[in-house]
Amino acid sequence: MIGAIGSAAPPNGGAAPNPEGAQHFSALSSYRGRLGSNGWGLGSDISSTGGGMVMGNPHFPWEGELQLWESHVEVAGEFEVYGVGLLGVPGVLIGFNDAVAWTHTVSDGHRVTLYQIVSPPGEPTRYVYDDEIRDMVGTEYTIDVEQGDGTLAQQSRTLWRTHYGPMLSLDPFYWTDALALSGRDANIDNYVLIQQFLGMNRAKSLEEFQQVHMEVSGIPWVNTMAASADGRAWYMDSTPTPNLTQEAIDAWYARKDSGFTKAFSDQDIWLLESGARDEWQDDPGARSPGLVAPANMPQLERSDYIFNANDSYWMTNPEQLLTGYSPLHGFAETGRSLRTRMNATILQEADAGMGYAGADGKLDLDELGEAALGNRSYTGELLRDELVGRCEGLDGWEVDGQLIPLAEACDVLANWDGHFNLDSVGAVLFREWIGDYDYGATFDVGTLFEVPFDPTDPVATPNTLVAADMMDGSDRSLDALGRAILRLGQAGIALDAALGDVQFVRKGEQDIPVTGGNRADGVTNLMVYDQLRSDLTPPIPRGAELYEPTSLTDEGYMLNYGSSFMMLVQYTDAGPSAKAILTYGESAEPDSPHFTDQTELFSARQWRPILWEEADILADPNLVEYEVVGND
Repeated sequence: MIGAIGSAAPPNGGAAPNPEGAQHFSALSSYRGRLGSNGWGLGSDISSTGGGMVMGNPHFPWEGELQLWESHVEVAGEFEVYGVGLLGVPGVLIGFNDAVAWTHTVSDGHRVTLYQIVSPPGEPTRYVYDDEIRDMVGTEYTIDVEQGDGTLAQQSRTLWRTHYGPMLSLDPFYWTDALALSGRDANIDNYVLIQQFLGMNRAKSLEEFQQVHMEVSGIPWVNTMAASADGRAWYMDSTPTPNLTQEAIDAWYARKDSGFTKAFSDQDIWLLESGARDEWQDDPGARSPGLVAPANMPQLERSDYIFNANDSYWMTNPEQLLTGYSPLHGFAETGRSLRTRMNATILQEADAGMGYAGADGKLDLDELGEAALGNRSYTGELLRDELVGRCEGLDGWEVDGQLIPLAEACDVLANWDGHFNLDSVGAVLFREWIGDYDYGATFDVGTLFEVPFDPTDPVATPNTLVAADMMDGSDRSLDALGRAILRLGQAGIALDAALGDVQFVRKGEQDIPVTGGNRADGVTNLMVYDQLRSDLTPPIPRGAELYEPTSLTDEGYMLNYGSSFMMLVQYTDAGPSAKAILTYGESAEPDSPHFTDQTELFSARQWRPILWEEADILADPNLVEYEVVGND
């Protein structure tokens, strides 16, 4: 919201000032399709030791200030914890101690609501609130701004706010006499984030861990998946959430498909009306006035499993769907992403003693690692055979007036192993095929699926490739296959190229092949190209982009975003046993041996042990000890 706040200025004579710096209104929710993660908490029913297990797989940038960094912290007589944090945040954000392990995924809930502000004619810094007129508050800020010649000059700007929060300027909804926007942020007074994570780091049981969420309530924007040494798995979306009355929610639903509200609701943004009806309501036990109290937030404890992959709380476990919560926590009974469905399938199979669970029907730490980096494509499992059935026997297909040969492509898809591993031949072609569809088509019936989403069967639906048109002979699936063939030809990539031949991350002068798929591929190990950063270091150089939905460039798929700190934890009678990969390595210095070592592990799908016990640390041949002494 920074650009929207800083560029907001009242209209002059009815015309919008159209200030430089106002971002498009979709930027307020664009993170929903970018920040991601998978998080699993497994209980005694699935774990080979009977102790809890956690698989953490945050999908974050490989460059910029959002890289995660490992630490093992012991405060003698107080607590000991291992995990990762973000630059500038003390403590461990994702990790484990002797009693509990946890990970996070970005919540699908809403932490900001916008308000449509109406001003009296000619008075843009006053606004109507039911039957009264209120004054906005203006504050002038003056800062030094560097000029073109390197000198500094002072620049002043007045920023305005209502009682909800700051006024906003969003392209194309600038502050005009016809429409003005103000925003209220549920995190604006969250000053307890460090207290929250310190409490989690120190927790000596799952009960203490849960109590921190209930009493401190300082998690800013993530779900929590945890498992305990005694074999319990727990989920909670404790993110600060606006507490609206049912009347206000019903009124929003009544207008969400019309007018200005529709433009915002289509971007998953709540636009409310200024007045008492749409005010946030106080809830006893909430961290701050106007928020949902932790007791009324989605949570679930089970002995088999819980998980999240960035869809809402609703399908935390398909056997116990969560309902009855405010839609500002995210929507229930809606289609899930293909990645969510892959996560659920893997865990359902393990719960049934199948899949990666092995002969004993339970997951050990090695099998958990195989599941996390198995690179199965849910999209491929759903649709590959049907697509092959469409193209088999066809010599070619006309796309945009051009006849495209199909025989080789059809054969490549028929022999694809259904995975996105380095040696998977057919994965590249399948990616370009599914990438030809709009990503929104993967959630319900439409251009891709024939059978619609069914809330009573959320893992298996939607499904079935849309049938060819019997009237005119058109087939959307074959059009997409033809265009996929053309794009790969444009990029100079053979139809039978293995994924590892064309998909890589760039570390200095070295290109390292990596596994994984994008959002539409339905692979848990997400790897894409994206930029989500605000630091000033130069971006990693990349070839010319040919097709944004699949990250295809003229040199293949150069990726920089996705699986980051991958963590496996299992509690045993002797304590926690853990493995990890910090995919981009512990060092950003190209001459360090730790610049590429873990990226190479990630490429080979190999894990390294986490040294937790003091004896193991002292026995490490790579151990270096430093003593830091303060001045006093």
